[in-house]
Formats: sequence, structure tokens, C-alpha cells
Amino acid sequence: MNVFNRLKSNSNASLKPPAAASTEKYGPVVHEPKLVPTAKFTPAAQPALTEEQKDKVVKLKQYIESIMLPETDKYYPNERGFVTEATVKRYMRARKWDYEQAKVMLENTVRWRRDYRPDELDPDYIKPEAETGKMYFNGFDKCGRPVWIMRPRLQNSKDGERQIKHIVYSLERGIRLMPELVENLAIIVDFKDSSASHNPSVSTCKKFLDILGNHYPERLGVAFVVKSPWFFFATFKIISPFMDPVTKNKIKFVHDGNKDEKDTKQTTNEWVNLGDYIDTDQLECDFGGHFNYTYELEPYWSALLEKTGNPYKVIEYN
Repeated sequence: MNVFNRLKSNSNASLKPPAAASTEKYGPVVHEPKLVPTAKFTPAAQPALTEEQKDKVVKLKQYIESIMLPETDKYYPNERGFVTEATVKRYMRARKWDYEQAKVMLENTVRWRRDYRPDELDPDYIKPEAETGKMYFNGFDKCGRPVWIMRPRLQNSKDGERQIKHIVYSLERGIRLMPELVENLAIIVDFKDSSASHNPSVSTCKKFLDILGNHYPERLGVAFVVKSPWFFFATFKIISPFMDPVTKNKIKFVHDGNKDEKDTKQTTNEWVNLGDYIDTDQLECDFGGHFNYTYELEPYWSALLEKTGNPYKVIEYN
């Protein structure tokens, strides 16, 4: 996750994609990502709404529709697609069903989207950030959530503004990969071969958390931290106070056979096995799966645009 990267370039050696392991038994190496889910996932279900909650959803949706852009505005179709019942429910859940807080939050997002146009970010502008494979989608978890893979060691850019826009661009593309009834993402942050120089600045972490928490609430389903180094634990302790407790608990650390038992005591977050969350045919060999995939920019970028819109696609938000 770029949030876990310091805004600086690294040595050329660190920018090389991960070398293919001895994985011949899983077939030849492929460069085409899995951007279409299988039929065997089970979406995470939300609790049924009470009558009071249903009334709040209707009331908030009606209010937001009352301040929407006029139909003659060029951006109206985008805004209309965003203001759905599913969107309203996410904002209500994020604010623990406090109507006034959810109203302020959602109205701020609607106005932010008009200015930032996150769903219309230019792929050609973003593409240089994707050259090394530091952040990409590949596979789906057992709940049908697109898997967003992040490798901090592959940071290749000094452009802080474009890095943040790359995150936003990826969030929007990930939403477009979600199958019906799925409304959040699964993230894998792979710290293999990372050093302290890849660690993020606290200000970058806070900026990312601000965008994710305020403008993409309830979009994080689960985040897996792989091969977590000591310096990440230090950063995690610093940024934890800025995180909503529900979001914090969605971050899970992946068991590593090379770690001592004491490593699992550096955080109160849960330690898990990836295979319990992602089927092996959807999980790259690097993470213990059977999908023998190696990232290459052009095949990935073409497949992503084909599935999510080139240059972009207006959708109705799950």
C-alpha cells in the first residue's frame, strides 16, 4: 500500500518485480491477472436493518438527492451512480447510525468527488505509478472481494500527489471489479525484502487514512500484513490512534514460519493463515497459493482497463 511507503525513490535493484519461485508444478508463469471472480464465493452479509435504520436511510438518501447536481451537468451521471441506497447504508454504518454525522460525512464526500473526480482520473497520468507492480489487483477472496496486492519495496516515485491519486484510482477500479452483493476489498501488504527506508511518513499514512475513512467508508473488508518487519510495528503503533477501532481490527497479520513466537506479541491484532480467507487457485504462489503469476505492466494494465473502463466507466455503486 502506498500508505506504507515513504515518498521517495529507492535503488533500481529494489524496483525489480519479485522473482518467480520454483513453482513449475502449478503450471507455467502467467501474466494475465484474475479480475473476474469465480462462482463459489459467499458475500459477507450485513445484519438486517431495523425500522428506525430503514427510515434513516430513506431520509438521508432524499436529502443527498436534494443537493445533487442538475441533470444538465456533465458530472451528473457519475453523481447519480454514486448516490445509491448501498452508498447511504455504508455511510450510516460508518457513523454508527448517527444521522447528523452520516449526513455531514456523505455530503462532504459528494462535494469532494465533484472537485476531485476520483472516478475520472486519467489512466495515462496514473500509469507510471504502476510500472513496478507496487500495487495491483489479482484474484478474489472467499467472500468475493477483489484482492489488492501491495509491495512497498517496489516504490518507484517521488511524486506525492500522484501517489495519492494512484491509491484513489485503485480504489475506484477495485469497486468496479466487485461482483454483485460485494462492497469491499481484501488487501495483502507484502513486506518481503522491505527495509526501513520503505516505511511511510506519518503524514502520508494520515492522508491515506483520511481519504479511506472519510470518502471510502466500509470499503476495507480485510487487510493482511505479510512478513511484517519491526519498523512496521513501530509505524502501526503510531497511526493506530488515528484509526477507527472497527477498521483497526480488520488488519490481520499473516503467520510466517520463520518468525519467533515473540513477534506475534508486538500487536493485539489477530494472526491468521491466508489460506483460510483466499482459495489457493486465487492466491499467488508467493503467498502460498497455486496461481503462478508474475506481474508485468502491459498485460495487467490492458486487462484492468478492459474490465473497469478505458478511460473510465460510470457505474451504479454497490
